[in-house]
Amino acid sequence: MSGLFNIGNAEQFFGSIKRRWQSYVANNIKSTEDLLYVILGLNHLREWIAPGYNPEKKKWPPNDTDEKTISKKIYESPQHIIVRELSNFAKHLRKDRQASYSGGAAIDEWSDIDSVANFDIGPPTAHSVDNHPIEEIIEPLIRLYEDWFSGRDHP
Repeated sequence: MSGLFNIGNAEQFFGSIKRRWQSYVANNIKSTEDLLYVILGLNHLREWIAPGYNPEKKKWPPNDTDEKTISKKIYESPQHIIVRELSNFAKHLRKDRQASYSGGAAIDEWSDIDSVANFDIGPPTAHSVDNHPIEEIIEPLIRLYEDWFSGRDHP
């Protein structure tokens, strides 16, 4: 079986990313670990759809398949640019954007006290990038992928 562990293809990978995102959104205490999985997953998912299809020296090879077309569209989307920069920050500790979080949850809401990095602020209740809620970045990118996997973005 191709894929990674029990994730056999791009659509299954996307399903796992969406489940982590739905969990993140549903909880008042925001899991930075879930968010990191979503960011890294959304960054690399396009490569599962069109393996090896990337710009070379800022120039794209021909996009002669639907998979390559959507891969390029996602890569060039403003949201993916931010997600890619965040992924590179996570990989290389190179900071291109201001990624921050806010807290303020009451201590009795804390589900995992060991995961709280700053007891003065508490666990994250929101994440932002360049002072924009992370949801404004992630939701449009998820919709691009949803359109692809549902068939709305290709024949």
